[in-house]
Amino acid sequence: MSAFRLLPVLLLIPVLSGLVGCDHIDPNSPVAQRRKVFKEMTKTREHLLAYVKETQDFDADAAIRDAEVLQRLTRQPWPLFPEMKLANEVGRAKDAVWQHPEAFHQLAKQVQDDADALLVASHKRSLDALKPAARKLENTCTRCHQQFRQS
Repeated sequence: MSAFRLLPVLLLIPVLSGLVGCDHIDPNSPVAQRRKVFKEMTKTREHLLAYVKETQDFDADAAIRDAEVLQRLTRQPWPLFPEMKLANEVGRAKDAVWQHPEAFHQLAKQVQDDADALLVASHKRSLDALKPAARKLENTCTRCHQQFRQS
């Protein structure tokens, strides 16, 4: 292939490379910030669920630490949802977040309350006390995702 024929192809490479990055999310955007919080919540929740499912030996101290982290994290993502959906919103939140804000905020509050109860249960240092509290939080998370998060 001659250099003259190759030139258009070479000129297209930077343009196409730029298009690939068009769906990049600004790390300072509310979407990126709440994704980061939710990812950390999921990771921490999975540690606790490993005890509940008995796939990992129960460690009361680690469970308390995870419950403390989870309680702190459950306070963080909700203010990152603007009152109105932004035109450039690219997250997984369904329109229902903005169409039914009372229901969304009610479930957000329930997640926080369940995390509080989980922390109290973890301080009992008993897997039997931890299991129902962890399951309740898990059910609330699932309910919220079903109503307000796209797969």
